[in-house]
Amino acid sequence: MPQPTTATRYPDAWHAREKADERAWLDQWTRGLINTHTLQPATPTVPALAGSHQ
Repeated sequence: MPQPTTATRYPDAWHAREKADERAWLDQWTRGLINTHTLQPATPTVPALAGSHQ
């Protein structure tokens, strides 16, 4: 059965950009770069012994 054609609210380029943004966010999430409580980028942590040596 053919699907009815409906006008999309946004152009194809917008949908492609949204998909790319979502994939990038999911990639960051799987790498642990997203805070699981706030769903925002995690703040980088610096190890305690990572001071500068002069």
